Amino acid sequence: MDGIAFSIWLGLGFFFIATEFLVPGLVMVFVGLGALTVALSMYLGYIDSLIQQFLIFFISSIIYLISLRFLVLSFVPTNRRKENIDEDEELIGKIVEIISDINSDEFGRIEHSGSSWKARSEGGQTILKGEQAKIVGRDNITWIVKKI
Repeated sequence: MDGIAFSIWLGLGFFFIATEFLVPGLVMVFVGLGALTVALSMYLGYIDSLIQQFLIFFISSIIYLISLRFLVLSFVPTNRRKENIDEDEELIGKIVEIISDINSDEFGRIEHSGSSWKARSEGGQTILKGEQAKIVGRDNITWIVKKI
């Protein structure tokens, strides 16, 4: 066993594990474990050459990363919260003003959130400018409204 190489791998292992606190993401700890695996293998006399050291380091780091990262992350609480990002769900049922007549088979315009949007009526109703309507759906970028 080469004492200097052993000390370098041991130091790198602890250094990488310590950097996990500076660079969170649960990756550096597994790279550190790979370096400690090389140090342990050298201490036990399993590996001697530089090529073996790097080979064991890369293989063990990848194995640790793939096998343990997701297991550990499942036990670590996170601040991530999946929120409903479907904006249609929020807007369906909302009352809007018609700013351009919507005739039976033609498109008109509604005002929603300070912007003008293309709209058509549900069931071919005619809705005149200035009247109010309720949003009942969306077809691509066209809102579907119903006269109230």
